[in-house]
Amino acid sequence: MRNQSVDSYRARGTFHGSERRATSSLFSKLQVLMMTVFFTLNLSSPLAAQQLAGSAVRARITLNGMWGYVLNQSQNSIPTSGWIPARIPALPIDDGTSSIWYQRTLNVPSTWAKPGRSFFLELEKAGHYSAIYVNGTMMGEHFGQFTPFEVDVTSAIIPGQVNTIDIYVHKADTTYVRSGVNINQSSCPPDNPDCIGNAYRTSADPVVERNWVGLVGDITLYWRPTENVSDVFVVTSVRNSTLTADLQVVNASPTATVQAAVLDGNQVVLRLKPQTVIAGAATLNAAWADPILWGPSPYGQPKLYTLETQLLESGVVVDKTFTKFGFREVWDVGKTTYLNGKPLWMVGDWFLKLAPGRYVNDRRVQAFQIYVWESNGLNMMESHWDDAGRSILDLADEMGYLVMGAFYCDGRPIGESKVDSVTGWTDWMASTAGDWAIAVRNHPSIVIWRPTDVLPQGVTQAYVWPPINAAVRAADPSNRPIADSTDIDTWSENFDPDPPNCDTPAAMAAKLASETKPLLTREMYGNQNLACVPAFFDAYYNAAFTGGGIGMLSDLAYSMNTNIMPIWFSISGIGNRPTTPIQVPNWMTQKFTSTPLGTQFAGLFQQYVQPTLLSTSPTSGDYQASGIPSDVQTAFLTSSTGNADATGVVAAEDGSGTAWFVVPQPGNYKLNYTSGGVDVVKAVVVTTPAPF
Repeated sequence: MRNQSVDSYRARGTFHGSERRATSSLFSKLQVLMMTVFFTLNLSSPLAAQQLAGSAVRARITLNGMWGYVLNQSQNSIPTSGWIPARIPALPIDDGTSSIWYQRTLNVPSTWAKPGRSFFLELEKAGHYSAIYVNGTMMGEHFGQFTPFEVDVTSAIIPGQVNTIDIYVHKADTTYVRSGVNINQSSCPPDNPDCIGNAYRTSADPVVERNWVGLVGDITLYWRPTENVSDVFVVTSVRNSTLTADLQVVNASPTATVQAAVLDGNQVVLRLKPQTVIAGAATLNAAWADPILWGPSPYGQPKLYTLETQLLESGVVVDKTFTKFGFREVWDVGKTTYLNGKPLWMVGDWFLKLAPGRYVNDRRVQAFQIYVWESNGLNMMESHWDDAGRSILDLADEMGYLVMGAFYCDGRPIGESKVDSVTGWTDWMASTAGDWAIAVRNHPSIVIWRPTDVLPQGVTQAYVWPPINAAVRAADPSNRPIADSTDIDTWSENFDPDPPNCDTPAAMAAKLASETKPLLTREMYGNQNLACVPAFFDAYYNAAFTGGGIGMLSDLAYSMNTNIMPIWFSISGIGNRPTTPIQVPNWMTQKFTSTPLGTQFAGLFQQYVQPTLLSTSPTSGDYQASGIPSDVQTAFLTSSTGNADATGVVAAEDGSGTAWFVVPQPGNYKLNYTSGGVDVVKAVVVTTPAPF
């Protein structure tokens, strides 16, 4: 689909020029720090501060910020007027809107466009269909909200001139469901017109919210060498005391080699011997006798290392990339799952459907959510209503919080969704699962896979789960178990089948005793207000923990979340910035009210697992720059020690003179930008956020 102008874009079964306009509630969701002008990024000044950023081998530039949008227009023609400014990304648009065009312009300095360098544009999360255009040329398209979408835009970028980026997103409907089909939803009932499209989306409470639309994840422009290491998968073995790096390389010569070193901050603690790239791949291995093991207490500590991988031609480094990882291993023996050689015990919770705390996509809100969970005796989360998202997975890695990797749950009333084709839907879901597993597999916090849960009407677990699990296993050949009876069996517990009497742990205990595999209480539900609930949970926790279970998840409330108005330091930087009250803990005051159930589970964790509750904090760099002149377009942080890629943000869009950076490594950096024709390069120290 590359190099294809929008005017000659492939014919579709239906164009949506007559799709309905937005309601007033939609505008309240989209008017994120509304402004009266549409912004152009003027990045064309080839001065030294620009050159400092431009000399970086790799860089990322966050394009989150002010975009224009137009609603409910067809894809066959990019709008020429009617653009409304808003901060993008934003929360999902869930009122039935069919499509959104987004647009912004930028000048790429000539100093950025070096020979042998390629540019890529990534959408971290878009629902459901997305297509990227640069200067009117379609560069690529993607179906599905669960995985990031990246496209090479080098051929369309014009250095030193105004470039226009347009992004089209559409809900799951007609030709926007999966590639190569045109879905007819005319048989769907009037109150559920997307019954087939809904099968490709994860569940939401009202049916109309399920087929949401919009850009809700980070929008990032990258550059890296055209000859580059395209993928690094780090596999660690506690039992063998080894580290393995499986590499994929593109555009390398037959004599290219790769080498790698493990960094602890700025210090090299392990080197992996060079290998020749063969057919675009290489595997590096090294023995490692004394790494610090990753995990929450008592399994380890949230220790992250960085693997610096270098690609060389004739002994000269032509590319290098940095991959964060934790040294840990998960495996099963009989009825026990082990993490770093100790029996695994997890107690967790998950986000609600379309939870603002998930889609705000901001580290501070999400870090506080993990803190709340830890304070209530929990050490694990699952996000099976959608993929967890990059920001919270990074935080889980940094804070030592366990994750059950999941991305899809239909969870519908009968008739809300149905598949159009058993084989077509299954093939699409298996392909999506493989892409998703590749995207998240380097997160040490993911200790168990459970890609999908409840399936749509028309398919069965026996038919769907084997190809999905095969795709995940191909992406992750390590020992991480899959919790859908492949490696781990699951149990669901309704603790009040006959109100007002609570159930007993007897059925679960009998299931556990008869098992040949580890058993996880995957779901607990019921009326938490019954008088017998505290005694039930005491008995159940004891029976599962002492009987050899590996954990339990509950959809009950452990803490009181209240509607608050977040106060953002800056609109410049990663994450969404809603201006309406959202239901998240107030991280500005760092206070929350624990429920009696939360207090009880904290006590159970202290009684059975360890006497001290988890209390961890992010470890990556968080830098809030202020006093940046209003004419600055883009500001960069470049590592003074060379152990991180350059990170740029759009800095002047709200006139506040602020910019918000998040970088993988704390340490010494240079803040650089150009103002009034004058280069500014400041030495700054990027620290980790203050502990809770």
